[in-house]
Amino acid sequence: MRQEEQYRMNINDLLAKTGATANILEEEIDVDTQRQYIALAKRLCKRKQEYEVLLQQARENPDRLFDETVSDEEKKQLLVLLATLNDVAIYRTIESFAKQQTCLQKWAAVALQQARVLLQSTFLEENTVFVSTGLGGSGYNLRYFCVFFINTDTGLQPYQRNVIQNETEMALGRLKGSVERFEFYDRYITLTALLPIQADLKEVFKSIIEECNMYGHFLHEQMIITNVRKLTIEEIDTFLDDEYSGEER
Repeated sequence: MRQEEQYRMNINDLLAKTGATANILEEEIDVDTQRQYIALAKRLCKRKQEYEVLLQQARENPDRLFDETVSDEEKKQLLVLLATLNDVAIYRTIESFAKQQTCLQKWAAVALQQARVLLQSTFLEENTVFVSTGLGGSGYNLRYFCVFFINTDTGLQPYQRNVIQNETEMALGRLKGSVERFEFYDRYITLTALLPIQADLKEVFKSIIEECNMYGHFLHEQMIITNVRKLTIEEIDTFLDDEYSGEER
């Protein structure tokens, strides 16, 4: 949880200092793709003279995105360049390409969001910060993948499942967040939820666990919260075995 808390604090600090509003990338895009996108953008910007030439070429020929003879690597570069152009027509071109079923769909989604932020900043005459995580978000909310660990060898009773769902929905609802999906397993519960950037994750989920445990101590105090990616069942099982092996319940 600590990494997500620090990430949230950094975003809030940036928004407060710049007076900017957050624009959250809604799609679930793996962090590696986002890092590769940023790395390419930085490399292009460092080649100043060449960059200006490439930018002009991109401006003049945005439809090369749809040319099947153009390689995927060239299209990646083209998307990065087009996303920096403050032009509605260019934005529409990126948008059309992003809707196509291609191997660059995720890459195009990042470019589209960057182009959208640039246009919004111009039209609204206000600073906008582009916020992206592996799990994306919706509106002003970030998406989180959470794992509650069951503190009993007998699994959960139906009423305990209802308690967890109700307490979580009420706690998140008070913050204008929401539950997207609950999944119950023998030893844990997974939750996909949307929460505002400014939400204090530690306090939110601590209160949920405390409220649930008033009906019987059936949840561990520790849990997993991440906005990087959804963990697999195998990864959760391995974590649980390593973390709580030999622990008496």
